Amino acid sequence: MQIRQLRVQSFRGIATLDWTPSNSFCCLIGAGDSGKSSVLDAIEAALSSRWYSFSEPDFFGCDTSKPIVIEVTVGELSKPLKSDERFGLYIRGWTTAGALRDEPEDDDEPVLTVRLTVDATMEPVWEIICDRTTDTRTLSNRDRALFGLVRLAGEDARHLTWGQGSVLSRLTGDAKEAAAKLSEAYKIARASAKLDEIRALTDAAAQAEGFAKGLGAYVQGTYGPGLELGRSGMSSGSIALHDGSVPLRLAGLGTRRLATLAIQKSAVTEGAIVLVDEIEHGLEPHRIIGAICQLKADQALAKTAGKPVGHVLLTTHSDVALGEVHAEGLRVVQTNAATRQMVINRPTTPDPLRALLRYTPRALFARRILICEGNTELGLLLGLRENWPARHDGKPIEQLGAAIADGNGGQACAIAAALSDLGYQVALYRDSDVPLTPDEILLLTTSKVQVIEYGSTLNTEQAVFLDAPDPYVQELLGHLRAEYGDDAVDNNLDNAIPDLTLADIRGPFASWELITALDGRQLRNAIAGVVHKKKWFKSQHAGRQLAPFVWKIAGASQHAPLTLCILNVEGWLYG
Repeated sequence: MQIRQLRVQSFRGIATLDWTPSNSFCCLIGAGDSGKSSVLDAIEAALSSRWYSFSEPDFFGCDTSKPIVIEVTVGELSKPLKSDERFGLYIRGWTTAGALRDEPEDDDEPVLTVRLTVDATMEPVWEIICDRTTDTRTLSNRDRALFGLVRLAGEDARHLTWGQGSVLSRLTGDAKEAAAKLSEAYKIARASAKLDEIRALTDAAAQAEGFAKGLGAYVQGTYGPGLELGRSGMSSGSIALHDGSVPLRLAGLGTRRLATLAIQKSAVTEGAIVLVDEIEHGLEPHRIIGAICQLKADQALAKTAGKPVGHVLLTTHSDVALGEVHAEGLRVVQTNAATRQMVINRPTTPDPLRALLRYTPRALFARRILICEGNTELGLLLGLRENWPARHDGKPIEQLGAAIADGNGGQACAIAAALSDLGYQVALYRDSDVPLTPDEILLLTTSKVQVIEYGSTLNTEQAVFLDAPDPYVQELLGHLRAEYGDDAVDNNLDNAIPDLTLADIRGPFASWELITALDGRQLRNAIAGVVHKKKWFKSQHAGRQLAPFVWKIAGASQHAPLTLCILNVEGWLYG
């Protein structure tokens, strides 16, 4: 099963949402409080076989006069769902262009639409809807179970026991024989507690172990059934999955979550709809990667075999997870702060985002992103940001949802435009020695990306040295000598300024103008040229070390291009 369309009205923090996922693997990202988890909650509420209890906070703005309406249109239907005995009379059509119609045509995909409605009575009603008929079909929990939904939020320990409603109880055997087998298991357990002699339980435990290992759960011994008396008396909940002699519920959080997800997913034979909230919770980076790889590999294997692929929808705040999802699977959740209207955008041009995912993926979790053209500018701002909170009531830019990201040189314009198209507020900080092309200007203007630069064809090195008073030029030269060696710095300056001897260069900068025919601006330009040519500032580390000098220069030269540019950057980030 795959979700073709999701429509939500008046649910939690979502006023309205109309979303077409258009990919079998989607990772929802966005700033905090954007509503990512609520999207998964809406899908689960509509398709889960569980009974949901609703209360006033589940209504948008706690306003019960406007009913909650969640509609989920599902494709890649199983045969039971399409049969006339089930819901064949309510089949609709999903076109290749991504449109829904009630009278399906030959080339349309058969789909079903489930509608969940909750009004002020707090009584949920699940229905199959189709506008070509006035009749609706109310859905029972058994009906909804046919949609194969699997949800992993925090930790659902019931799936690690053979209790009522758990997946392990279903894995034990045929539904018609399960009751008899469990009855036999309880009798034997009471008599001797030799649960490992009951083939039905050990087979289910072995299956669970294989599924859990596939997703990266740590298995210390061998999964098997064992009694946990005292937790719920002598009932089905007393038979729990063990890893060796230790109840699996006592394993680490990450292993419990992966095992629970694996066991739930294994019970759906035809393309499960898998919902995972914050996949990184409880997992080390290598297991985050492993779990995502396995979920994607399962889909690829099913597609190759001509079987239902299913749907994976997950949320994350982990840059490790983003690196494994790739740009094509990203979906950015943006919610209007005033109206709470939600949109979920997908990259229309994934290529520029691949560079951002490689260098600064964490920026995608922000609301406002400042793209820096190169490493000098990136390191410089990362250093300068330490001075800004004192000027803004102690607030760092991160508290306002702002981030600084690497634009990877020539890709900066494309990255900025792509982020803006995804709904982020974006600005581009660059030097001015290479003017933007007409195509770049058009792209940035169309995407409403603000460009912040020095102007006057200045690069960063020129902007720094041309605005620096004599004492600060001297300090910068001392810093460069400490970093790159006296001989390297002085010999390169000697070659660039032939009127000066090495002895002159090693003397005070204030005396250079008295010795040469060059004025102070020309001398500063010569120094900047050497620094630019040798790429002494062309790294994040070098840019960050430069920041304290720039902060002092900006304070001393309040109307210089460097100062105005830095102030514009600060003003935009604090928006």
